[in-house]
Amino acid sequence: MKLGATDTMVTMLSGAGFERPLPFVYLASVAQMAAGAALVSGRLVRPAAFGLIAYVAVVNWYLHPFWVLDGEAASIQFQLFTKNLGIMAGLLAVAGAHYGTRHD
Repeated sequence: MKLGATDTMVTMLSGAGFERPLPFVYLASVAQMAAGAALVSGRLVRPAAFGLIAYVAVVNWYLHPFWVLDGEAASIQFQLFTKNLGIMAGLLAVAGAHYGTRHD
């Protein structure tokens, strides 16, 4: 979505307080593709997984701040926040499964 709907992502980041969001959209795209390629190829799995965990944590903090919202908006952001926690848990499991492998 970052590359296919860049304007949407720029608008979302602008709404979250980023003054110059476009470089962050491109940086996130490159980082996600590189980390995804590392996971798929089985090379540098632990650093890629931990990098993605850090990325998702930052996304959760800046883009899903349910704690400052009320009503339905808070509910939606809480759902997205907790979904991302599940993604982080899965990445942690992948990193743990590759502990001590030769490719890291």
